[in-house]
Amino acid sequence: MRWVALVAAVLVALARPAPGSQEVGEPVFWRLRSGLRVLAQELPAAGLVAVAVLVGASPRVEEPSQAGISILTREVMLQGTTRRGGQDLAEALDSLGASLQALTGPDHTEWTVLVPSEHVDQALELLAEVLTSPRFAPEDLEAQRRVSLVRLRQQRDQPQNRAAELAQSVLYPHHPYRNPLLGTPETVARLTREDLVRYHATFYTAPNTVVSVAGELPARVAVAKVQRAFSGLRTSDLPARVKLLDSVEGALAHRPTRRRDVRETQQTAGAWVAVAYLGVSVRHPDWPALRVAATVLGGGMASRLFQAVREREGLAYAVGAGFPAQRGPAAVTLTAGVDPATVDRALGAMLREVEDLRARPPAPEEVARARRRAAGLHLLDHEDLRRRAFYPAWYELVGAGYRFDRQVTELVSRVTPADVQRVARRYLEHPAVAVVGPVLP
Repeated sequence: MRWVALVAAVLVALARPAPGSQEVGEPVFWRLRSGLRVLAQELPAAGLVAVAVLVGASPRVEEPSQAGISILTREVMLQGTTRRGGQDLAEALDSLGASLQALTGPDHTEWTVLVPSEHVDQALELLAEVLTSPRFAPEDLEAQRRVSLVRLRQQRDQPQNRAAELAQSVLYPHHPYRNPLLGTPETVARLTREDLVRYHATFYTAPNTVVSVAGELPARVAVAKVQRAFSGLRTSDLPARVKLLDSVEGALAHRPTRRRDVRETQQTAGAWVAVAYLGVSVRHPDWPALRVAATVLGGGMASRLFQAVREREGLAYAVGAGFPAQRGPAAVTLTAGVDPATVDRALGAMLREVEDLRARPPAPEEVARARRRAAGLHLLDHEDLRRRAFYPAWYELVGAGYRFDRQVTELVSRVTPADVQRVARRYLEHPAVAVVGPVLP
């Protein structure tokens, strides 16, 4: 037992903690010599531990000819490692009482496991095995390729998703964000096993990964366990084109100078409208004000779009707005499900609400309500232990820093009516407009 304690102490000593004192309740942050970043929060969690591994393997870093490779790589990795097949992996996790989820967004791929604290070592070993030793069997690739192609066809047949996808493609003509998360049928069909192996070797590296642990486990113990489990991660640097992306992002996602429209015919009962404006990165000082502005426009039943377009004019059965947190410039997107006969009227009503926000500052009580909603939703999303592990790692990965997770509510609370009008006038102009629905006789 003394030998085990000594090994754990040595492993922690090899890590390099971030300078500065930690606030109460704040995650402990360590940057290991491999480049791996580790966050740990000891929290009361009914005997559970959540481990979130975030990797900068995402559509943002994909080559245009390989759109969809992030998700396809993730799905094939789940089918087996060099030591065990996918069913054996599932059974091993079940035997620990653990659950594993894997998701991909525009800037990251997330692998999160929730496990009883007494089994955290075995769960970490399984997770590290999946991330460092995938087998990439040809039959697994072909099976998951078929699944991806089916999902692509299904997504294109859903007008709500398709409208948002089209608006993104018009808003980002040169930026990687233009590509759908799943890729396209053409790119997915061309991807080879060698492509996936090369992609995995390039992006599943220690410097491109953040591991966050939350739950009933002392922070220093968590760091030692993570370092031991993930010692097999490569330490190679990212390609030069990826390192340069932050500096050239403004040129790739330049601000539009005119409105652009696209319409696609689908034989559906209803139509969907998506209106997208180019916003800013989560690292930009205007991000909190744009988040509040989007909430004023379309956050909940008290929002302007809901009250004007749905309640007063009856032009939409569903309407809203959102503005996500992304490493690159995210889109402020307004969406509405409408009767095909009233598409133009509904679109006009949506754009009028935007213009009104640009023309005059909203009332203080309206902004206060939007601030409370934005802050409340942020806090509510931390009720799940997995999200408590996810968010600090997410903000660290996208360059805002892990402390940003605790700063969001404070930054949002400072937004004034003048701030909302200012960002509306600066960013909510010259949208990309997409309409998907049937052609009227």
